[in-house]
Amino acid sequence: MSDTGETATYPEVRCLAVDVDGTLISTDLLWESALRYLLMTPSATIDMVRWVSRGRAVLKTELAARVELDAATLPYSAPVIDYVADARGRGARVILATAAARPYAEDIARHLGGFEAVLASDGDFGNLRSEHKAAAIDRYFDGEPWAYIGDSARDEPVWERAAEVITVDAAPRVLTATGRLGKPTVRLRREHAPATLGAWWRQLRVHQWAKNVLVLVPLLAAHLWTDLDAVVAALVAFLAFGLVASSAYLWNDLLDLQSDRAHATKRLRPLAAGQIAIPWAVVATVAMTVAAVALGALVGRAFLGTLLVYAAVTTFYSLYLKRKIIADVVTLALLYTWRIVAGSAAVMVAPSIWILAFSTFLFLSLALMKRYSDFRNHGDLAWGRGYDIGDAQVFLSTGPASGLIAALVLVLYMDSPQVAQSYSLPYALWALVPLFVYWLTRAWLLAARGHMNDDPILFALRDRNSRITIVLAIVIVLTAVIA
Repeated sequence: MSDTGETATYPEVRCLAVDVDGTLISTDLLWESALRYLLMTPSATIDMVRWVSRGRAVLKTELAARVELDAATLPYSAPVIDYVADARGRGARVILATAAARPYAEDIARHLGGFEAVLASDGDFGNLRSEHKAAAIDRYFDGEPWAYIGDSARDEPVWERAAEVITVDAAPRVLTATGRLGKPTVRLRREHAPATLGAWWRQLRVHQWAKNVLVLVPLLAAHLWTDLDAVVAALVAFLAFGLVASSAYLWNDLLDLQSDRAHATKRLRPLAAGQIAIPWAVVATVAMTVAAVALGALVGRAFLGTLLVYAAVTTFYSLYLKRKIIADVVTLALLYTWRIVAGSAAVMVAPSIWILAFSTFLFLSLALMKRYSDFRNHGDLAWGRGYDIGDAQVFLSTGPASGLIAALVLVLYMDSPQVAQSYSLPYALWALVPLFVYWLTRAWLLAARGHMNDDPILFALRDRNSRITIVLAIVIVLTAVIA
């Protein structure tokens, strides 16, 4: 969307300079390269402190020499590209003028094509921003009037010397400042609004908190739902795990920015799409982790210990294990089961070996189902999981078998002394077995047909048949308890 204001009353400008960070692309290349360097180099912090002491241009140049960014997968702003294409079609001369490092800017110019020159931060221009950028553009166009597309307050000195102002999702203060210039103005908006509450909600994947209901399983299995202290402890534990999980999702997406952008659906995640800035994502990750630890301490030291173990293993998974074949799905299964261990610590009961065995094999089956669905729906796992396309058949055999082992554990549990002690009508629980086998087999059948597009647990919450199965299971358990 654009607002051309009074542009028609001014003569047409035949030269156009385009900013990169926050304008042509919905991200900041300095933050992207700095994050990548921090993750891949142990001495990164020391190196960057040394470089920045010599100036931001040196920092950007050194990072660009060491960190490769894929220009083809960057989150480009479609309205800006369309505007530039229209200007070029009307015969305008178009250049890139950016404070980003020259190698990155030149890669972008080559990828998009149509730019006659690139002005960027390097040894000649220094850190090309604000007044320095305005002067460089003036020199390049050699007295011809030019327009400039930018996005932030740092661009105000450039717009002061430009003949035409083009803003991209500029803040109200910036719009007010450019309005005072009395120049022809075009206001462009990206197709995705940046950093909205909805974007944060999707990025933190709050809907995934449904998985943390497992923390409440020990409370229910021990029939402690009438104990107010236990209920409060379990609910606080649920919230703490939700914060840790969202922090882990955010951290994982920071690590996978480039691979997510090359993925058919993950490129739409707010962080990958540039709706959420990297600095704010880092701040949110730290804040949620601190809040989760504080809540964990309120529940008790035993629970806090399990929470910290979960956070450590999740981080190790994001950094290393998720790219190791089989170890990734086994780790996911154990992390699900660990939620039950944590819930037991929260309400101070010993976890049942039956529940732990059942959940381990069940969630191993579901983790394998997720990997199989990735193969089935997206071809090879091009984003670095370490698998080969032929491995799909291994998942298709191992996954259902693991689920049936969980069913066997459920059968053996029916004959254990704990069942007779805990339920008024224990034989009613036998109805759970065919119900579970039905749901598991149907889920794998849908996965084999390519219809499992969600995480299997989220699929269970959204699928009508699965919801009916869950309701029936709850009815069966309640009947066994109160009959």
